[in-house]
Amino acid sequence: MNFAPEWYQLARSAISLFQAVVGLMVFSYRLNRRQHFRMRLYLGTLGSMGVIYFVGQGYIPGTTPQAMVSHALVALAVYVLLIGIILLCYDESIWTALFVAASGYLAQDLGGSVKTLMRQFGFVELMNRHQAGILLVDIVCYGLVYALLFLCMRPFVRNRGSNFDNRTKAVFSVVVLILCISMARLTQDNPQRNSQAVIGEAILQCVIDILAIALQFGVMERAQLNTNVETMRALVHQQRAQYEASKESAQLINEKYHDLKKLLQSFRGVVPEAQLDRLKNSIAAYERPADSGNEVLDVLLSEKIGICQQRNIVLTCSLGKTDFSFVEELDLYSLFQNALTNAISAVSALPEDVERFITLSAHRDGNMLTIHMENPCREDIEFVEGLPQTQGDPDWHGFGMKSMVRIAEKYDGTLTAERQGKLFFLDILLLAPEEV
Repeated sequence: MNFAPEWYQLARSAISLFQAVVGLMVFSYRLNRRQHFRMRLYLGTLGSMGVIYFVGQGYIPGTTPQAMVSHALVALAVYVLLIGIILLCYDESIWTALFVAASGYLAQDLGGSVKTLMRQFGFVELMNRHQAGILLVDIVCYGLVYALLFLCMRPFVRNRGSNFDNRTKAVFSVVVLILCISMARLTQDNPQRNSQAVIGEAILQCVIDILAIALQFGVMERAQLNTNVETMRALVHQQRAQYEASKESAQLINEKYHDLKKLLQSFRGVVPEAQLDRLKNSIAAYERPADSGNEVLDVLLSEKIGICQQRNIVLTCSLGKTDFSFVEELDLYSLFQNALTNAISAVSALPEDVERFITLSAHRDGNMLTIHMENPCREDIEFVEGLPQTQGDPDWHGFGMKSMVRIAEKYDGTLTAERQGKLFFLDILLLAPEEV
């Protein structure tokens, strides 16, 4: 039997919607907000509470088929209104709205089940019968649940907010939610239930809600892994095409440079020496500036040295004649391409009065190949799972570093990145296969 104050029972549906709106905030704080977000949120919530209040007037107590249908319809109306609030307040797709609304509703339902369990204690039930007491019970029960969900789900929401926008996850969330609503309404408001039945059903509903939320984010994690694989493949494909294009371009430039040198030599004695020297200096920029002993690195370093010169960055390479023969060409290109691209992007973002430099070195000792790079960086650089989060390329955000880790692991090696003061250090270890 429900002994809550009369006003609370009359506004039961509207209060549930408000609690669900607070619940969805646990999962929506990383979404893209529309302009005038707070005003939209306030007006959307108040308007939805008014709508659900009138819808809730059709709520039929009891366990008759008509009553159970009315229970489910009111719950579905709350879910639909939550979707509307998300679309009103956030610039996101319908799939994101479906997913987040389902998560918010499940959070509210979990809070309600915890409240049901707490009411089995006599002093809590007494508080629940008073005007201010029932609000305090709500704040404690729902607040505790939302706080725990925030802490548990924060890694998923904070780092994978964009992955809410997925049709499979959204449909899964809707199906799970409808099943939860249907099962939860079969025995609600049954006056014949004893306290043991109430406790058992509340515990079962808590388990169902927790499992449903865990499954939702488990589906999201699986989808994220699939997306990462596809993105990594696309990145490798792009880098392969970029390497082939750079290789062809460097070869063509090298051929034209040697042709021009021969042509200038033929002008000796015909063109004044001073003018000939100026012509030689004008084409000197096209001579390959890198000579690492490795064709792949020469192509890449020549390109990066030119970029660094344009941006007043001093790029110092100490590669000597390091033997990279056991590393596949594309892996070697991707490794140094991502490392230098990230370094150039980080140094380019520094103020003009800061010393701009990049130091790159490599050393081979037996079957161990070590690569070291350092450069100045911002002091607020963010690390996630041990890797710096670069902002230079929104299409491949974070995947450059992940690609480097994948390559290091391919050769039974490691990659470590760290910031010490105002300097960023990158160290890579690759192991050559033992000769049989």
